[in-house]
Amino acid sequence: MTDHASQELQPGEYLLSDPLLLQGMRLSQDIKVPGGIGAILLARYTPITANLIERLRKHGVETLFAEPIQEQSVVSSVEQMERMFAVIEDIVSRATRGLDDVGEALQNRQQIRLLESLMQSNLSDIESLFSADPTEKLLALTQHHNGTARHSIVASFHMMAIGRELGWNGAKIVRGAMAAFTHDIGKTAVKLETLDCPGRLDGKQWQEMQLHSLMGGRLLYRRGEAPDLPMLTALLHHEWYADVKGKGYGGLSLFANHIRKSLQLDIPKIVSELNPDDLDIIQATALVDMVSALEERRAYKRELDSFKVLVIMNSDASLGHFNPRHYAAWHRIYLRQYPNLLPRERRVALPREKERRIFQPNAPKKVPPVELLTFREMERLGIMTLLGHVGMDVERIRRRGGLLLKILNQIKKEKNLDFDCSVDALLAAGINPVKEEIVTEQEMIELDVWREWLTWDELEKSGLSGMAKMHQFDIGSIQKEGGISPERLNKRGVPVNWKKLERLGIQPLKRWTARLPGSEHRLTPEDLNKLGIGEGELARTGCLERVKKIKSGVPLTWLRERGLAIPNAALSKNGIDPVRKVFYDIQVTEEISQTRAKFLLLREGDDLKSLIEANERSELEPIQDLLLNKVGEVVMDFTELVALPDLSRTTQGPHWNR
Repeated sequence: MTDHASQELQPGEYLLSDPLLLQGMRLSQDIKVPGGIGAILLARYTPITANLIERLRKHGVETLFAEPIQEQSVVSSVEQMERMFAVIEDIVSRATRGLDDVGEALQNRQQIRLLESLMQSNLSDIESLFSADPTEKLLALTQHHNGTARHSIVASFHMMAIGRELGWNGAKIVRGAMAAFTHDIGKTAVKLETLDCPGRLDGKQWQEMQLHSLMGGRLLYRRGEAPDLPMLTALLHHEWYADVKGKGYGGLSLFANHIRKSLQLDIPKIVSELNPDDLDIIQATALVDMVSALEERRAYKRELDSFKVLVIMNSDASLGHFNPRHYAAWHRIYLRQYPNLLPRERRVALPREKERRIFQPNAPKKVPPVELLTFREMERLGIMTLLGHVGMDVERIRRRGGLLLKILNQIKKEKNLDFDCSVDALLAAGINPVKEEIVTEQEMIELDVWREWLTWDELEKSGLSGMAKMHQFDIGSIQKEGGISPERLNKRGVPVNWKKLERLGIQPLKRWTARLPGSEHRLTPEDLNKLGIGEGELARTGCLERVKKIKSGVPLTWLRERGLAIPNAALSKNGIDPVRKVFYDIQVTEEISQTRAKFLLLREGDDLKSLIEANERSELEPIQDLLLNKVGEVVMDFTELVALPDLSRTTQGPHWNR
């Protein structure tokens, strides 16, 4: 990038006024912030649009380096890629007919060789796709074929992208892609009801799911021959790179002894003797398998947004899931592929990493004398730790203010727990078990954000306090709340002069801790089914669509407002505790940078347009009113969640024995 348009242009450099830039071009170099310290304003490979050019002009950029997007290479490769899909689908469809057929199909190897040949002959086209838009267009091509092989196809595309980024030669890229194509072949041995389970797997289902790596290795193993790369990849793709207790499973850990006895194979020794290229491919498969799973729709989840994918992948990388070299390469690819992580109107789930969950005591409630231990008392006695270990809902106990002594003794007996909660023991510990009031606790979520806010002193300094009085604002409320947002002033006709505020040294954007309800009374589709409320009644009352859409449940107050009167006695009779976690989304209202934006916080399932209309009718539910009118627009920065984490301390675990 040059500072002055009058300078002689270098090859590939264009003036912003050049009309060629709007004819299928993209950035061929990063654009740094003018006058900055090396910060990237726009990343290489970003498609060039009129809006982007205008944005660069505002930053004082005069020229940029650009290149064609090479759409033609995508078109020319569709036929070859579809032939590959057909071969893969034939392999997998044979596998679904039974384990004997799987073994027969894979022992034959005819189709595998055909696939290798197709990939090798078209490698230049495939690599040109990755140099244009790593992974993105190949992911789009998979929409031509919606078969059972899609996950493995996408994983292999990610493998090719990582291989190219790391400088692997063509043969290694093809071998890696082939290993990724067959890494999940063991899932043919997993029951469909487990693969398609819409919720969290139970213990038995999880054990069955773990077996797919063992079955994949067995299916791809040919007796009398040394284990090859596809067999080892299927067997080891769920092993973690670092040694992390409780993480990872496969032929180096969970199934090592079984394989040693059943197949007479010492997998740890075999892995320790692998050449570096094969080990590279096996370890990279753990990464491509996970990112492919995150990006696709499954029975228990929808496709995840690119921003959410990156947050989750960073979290796992920080824990030691992936080879740091592989992850750094994938991270570079992903940021090039998605230079705009937070564009206007994007809506994603609020990352849990941003939440702080706290409990806020409610006002004491008078009750008839009752023998009860509060949460704090049980915590002091070490009882809460024991209850948590046996699966008790600790948060529910906090919300209810504690446990009746007779209930606690019953749990102790049923769970065979070792603690003394007799009256004598409690009195000796300075605890009176007889309570005449209960203090329940409310679960809250705290978020550290920025918001535009003017204090009362700033309102007086800028002259806006007088105008607020003229427009009949409640001055007492403003003083009590510590100020007001400029947006609320504007909505009521009080113009805010931003330049004047700047001259006065007033910075409206201030750090703030937003506090949101962590739970509310909600009913899930399963709850409604228990209560005998079927789809017919839900449809009649206009509730069916929303109930189906929100698996975490719909607010109890919302159902009652629509004529579904559900008494608390019916909830108790059917064993339903309606208190459930509230899930929040964030919707971008203005992109500030790649990692910072203005957001509105919305409750899961709530539509912004409908909220605005309901607000005009004064029909918002309490949480909706809090989010829209009291919290409003906030600024959040996600740099720490999406930047490449420090992986310098991530070391290869001893289970790889190298």
